[in-house]
Amino acid sequence: MNSPKFSQDPSQFSGSTEPRSTIAGTAKEATAKVSAAAGEAASRVKEGAERMVQEKKTTVADRVGAYGSAIHDSARSLEQQDPNIAWLTHRAAERLESVANYVRDRDFSGLREDAASLARRHPAAFFGGMCVAGLVLGSVIRAARSASQESESYGSDYATDDVGSEYPNYMSEQREPASSFGSSQNQTASGIPEI
Repeated sequence: MNSPKFSQDPSQFSGSTEPRSTIAGTAKEATAKVSAAAGEAASRVKEGAERMVQEKKTTVADRVGAYGSAIHDSARSLEQQDPNIAWLTHRAAERLESVANYVRDRDFSGLREDAASLARRHPAAFFGGMCVAGLVLGSVIRAARSASQESESYGSDYATDDVGSEYPNYMSEQREPASSFGSSQNQTASGIPEI
C-alpha cells in the first residue's frame, strides 16, 4: 500500500498560519467586548441596587423620624399631667430622631460595618436587640394583617356611592323574610305560610 507522502516543509502551510492569527485576534476582540459588556451590566446592576437601598434607607429613616415626632407630640400632652414622664418621653423621641438622622446620613456599607462592629463588641446585646426587634416586627405584621382582614369584612357590609361616601349595604346579604306567624308553620314555595 502506497500512502501519500506529505512533506514537513512549513512553507507549504504559509497560507494557513495567517488565518490562525486572524481567528485568534477576532477571538481576543470578542472576549474583550464580552468582558466590557459584562462589566457595564454589572455596574448598572450595582448602581440600581445601591439606588434601591438608598431609597429604602431613606424611607426607613423618614418613618423612624415620624415615630420620633409622634412621641414628641405625646410627650407634650403629658407635660401638664406628669413632667417626669414627659421628660423621659422627649428623651426617647430625641433618640429615635438621632437614629433616623444616623441612618439617613450613613451609606449602606457604613451601616453594615457599624452593625458588624456592634455585634462583635456586644454580641449578647446585639442578638437580644434582634430578638426584640423580631418580636415587635412580628406583632406589627400580625396587627396589620388582622386590621386588613377587618377592613375587608367592613368593606363587604358597606357600599360606596358615586362620591365615595360609604353607607350600609343591605342588599349584600340575601335574608329570609321574617314571618309574623312563627317559624313552626309550613310555608309554600312562594314563602307564604299555610294556614
